[in-house]
Amino acid sequence: MASHSKSIDKLDQLPDEAQNRIAQLRLLFVARCKENLCQIKQVLDDRTAANGRKTQDPELIKLAHSLAGASAIFGYRDLGRTAFKLEATLRETNYPEASFAQAVDDLIEQLTALD
Repeated sequence: MASHSKSIDKLDQLPDEAQNRIAQLRLLFVARCKENLCQIKQVLDDRTAANGRKTQDPELIKLAHSLAGASAIFGYRDLGRTAFKLEATLRETNYPEASFAQAVDDLIEQLTALD
């Protein structure tokens, strides 16, 4: 938590123009997350329609990887950790379906809560 406070303090020291630009970029990130949420739900629907999982689902791995990397930049560390957990689960050979379900549910919950 202390490092997060230091980051906020550093942002407060930036000129107003820079703070405004960061706020705009953060809004764009949240909008992109909402698009990612729709993509994740589509992948899950496709998996259901195909009667099962894909051990290596490249589209879902790519989405989780992208979210994991970008989340911390905009101050969403928990979202980043959750996305990384899903990515790591998907990269496991023969991952437990329960682990996948929990990781994807957690990610969907956090993406839904973004504002």
